[in-house]
Amino acid sequence: MDVRALSFTGSGPTGRLIQEAAARSNLKRVILELGGKSPAIVFDDADIERAVRETAHSIQWNSGQVCMANSRVYVHRRVADRYVAEFKRAFAAVTAGDPTREDVNHGPQADAVQYNNVMRYVEEGKTSGGELALGGRGRLEETGGFFVEPTVFVNTPESARIMKEEVFGPVALINTFETEEEAIRWANDTEYGLYASVYTRDVDRALRVAKALESGYVGVNCTSPATGRDMPFGGYKASGQGREGYLHSLDNFLETKTVLVRVDNL
Repeated sequence: MDVRALSFTGSGPTGRLIQEAAARSNLKRVILELGGKSPAIVFDDADIERAVRETAHSIQWNSGQVCMANSRVYVHRRVADRYVAEFKRAFAAVTAGDPTREDVNHGPQADAVQYNNVMRYVEEGKTSGGELALGGRGRLEETGGFFVEPTVFVNTPESARIMKEEVFGPVALINTFETEEEAIRWANDTEYGLYASVYTRDVDRALRVAKALESGYVGVNCTSPATGRDMPFGGYKASGQGREGYLHSLDNFLETKTVLVRVDNL
């Protein structure tokens, strides 16, 4: 009861339990930074080389165990073949092993629970109606560690569970779109809203799409893990509440007080 505020970063289910417990105690303030199913939208006028490099890094970094990893990528149909081919090359070019070694850039999943969870999603993805374009294997027996191959699914139905829920592993879902409205609708069709990205050389379109995306953070011609440390970071919808950042975190632990003083005429 002495705790008046609590900040938590982690999974959605745990965040919900914390908020319930807070309501049952002293109604303490709760700041939550939870999961994500972060989309990246790549238009046909984008710098494809940059988009590939950065989106592949986003979902492969830390073996995909990042709440803001862009696990969904929507690519304009006119550049989809090129993007997918280059993404697969970039995503597959990893060196798996002991992550404390300088020559290794792809480590294992955190533990057996997470490894098995990722592999369940991968197996479900294989039967969801999409196409497995890369990877799809766990390497526990081969390596003795909880390694998951960088995995790519293309043309997965938007209704598939793997398109809606956070996998938290090195699994990228790449779909194509024709119109701006289509891309925005699919990008927003999830309970999460933590980080989104848009790649285009058209500034008007970039700002229009950024405004339409239901996300607390939007990168234009960049993607996670890029952030502005002095800018507010946090999510819409089930991705959390409150904002973090150098200039904003402290506000979560402050109260606004109004003091009204009446001064009689002298």
